[in-house]
Amino acid sequence: MNRRGACAAPLAAGLALLAWLAVAAPARAHTLSVAHLDIQVPDDAAPIRVELDLALRDIALSLPLDANRDERITWGELRALHGELEPWARSGLALSTRSGACTLHPAGLATRRYDDGAYATLQWTARCPDAGAPKVAYRLLMDRDPQHRALLTVRRGERVSASVLRASDRGAPANGRDAAAALAARTVSEGSRGQVFADFLREGVHHILIGYDHLAFLLCLLLPAALLRRGDHWQPAPGLRSGFVHVLGIVTAFTLAHSVTLTLAALGWVTPAGRVVEAAIAASVLLAALNNVWPVVTRRLWLVGFGFGLVHGFGFAGALGELGLPDGARLRALLGFNLGVELGQLAVVALLLPLLFALRRHGWYSRWVLPGLSLAVAGLAGWWLWQRLG
Repeated sequence: MNRRGACAAPLAAGLALLAWLAVAAPARAHTLSVAHLDIQVPDDAAPIRVELDLALRDIALSLPLDANRDERITWGELRALHGELEPWARSGLALSTRSGACTLHPAGLATRRYDDGAYATLQWTARCPDAGAPKVAYRLLMDRDPQHRALLTVRRGERVSASVLRASDRGAPANGRDAAAALAARTVSEGSRGQVFADFLREGVHHILIGYDHLAFLLCLLLPAALLRRGDHWQPAPGLRSGFVHVLGIVTAFTLAHSVTLTLAALGWVTPAGRVVEAAIAASVLLAALNNVWPVVTRRLWLVGFGFGLVHGFGFAGALGELGLPDGARLRALLGFNLGVELGQLAVVALLLPLLFALRRHGWYSRWVLPGLSLAVAGLAGWWLWQRLG
């Protein structure tokens, strides 16, 4: 590849990332579609008890929940829809053992509230052909939203295990019908401690890669990473190593800070208003982008990373709160999610930093690309801030 092509590739990558942020980023960047599936397996021959919590907003996408269209869901409307809601929900949920499918019998309807809104709770009892550990298969809403998750909690006596079911978890349908219609499936057992950690590690990586405002903030930190500010001019950094150490210090400070607030919020010790957090995250992206164009803070940038990391940690906690910390495995889930966020960040740094260093000695990068991309990110962040305040 010639020099022009080598320079064009990183520039195209940055523009593509910016375009993706512009097209894909919603006003709230952390709202996930999450169901909560709780299965209680008795030690005796009693039936298995199953509860499935579905967000009312998710139900309304598939069923006429708001009958009078007044944008308010009442208990009467939910009860009136139960005849359609129960078989619809059961069609995406199945339990089975080695001897065959379990039979689900309706056992009630209730409501429950989580941090992100109201949920309908569907209850069943399950009779299985044998006493072996059943396998749960879940595919509800995944055809409509591939990002939909189900947090599975299994209780057997005092033992509790948890895992996350995704569309990418493929298993044969537990009811034996249409093997091509793969379901997110997992064996209902006590499970290993590593399963919870691995599930939430994946969720942390997933969240940083779809957290458009977090990615925009990270991009603002990386754009000047290959440059040094001398007076009122940008100069190329001497080498990749020094630039990497500089960025590593900022990212490490950011990680330590968001780990603190993520832990405080996830454990319920500090509960800031979600709207304020989302607006503050957008404001942090806006300020970081503008600082690239009109530098105010040029030294000890790790302090800036630490300060903004405290804000972003509350945003990460909001995403983790939507999944829910499983009983009996709160610390493992929290550690796994936090490590996943960090691994996702490091992957972005490892991808972009060498590309930016390939451009650092070209004057047009500091004169046009750095301020141009930073102003574009500032425009996006300003729009996010306006939406979130509104």
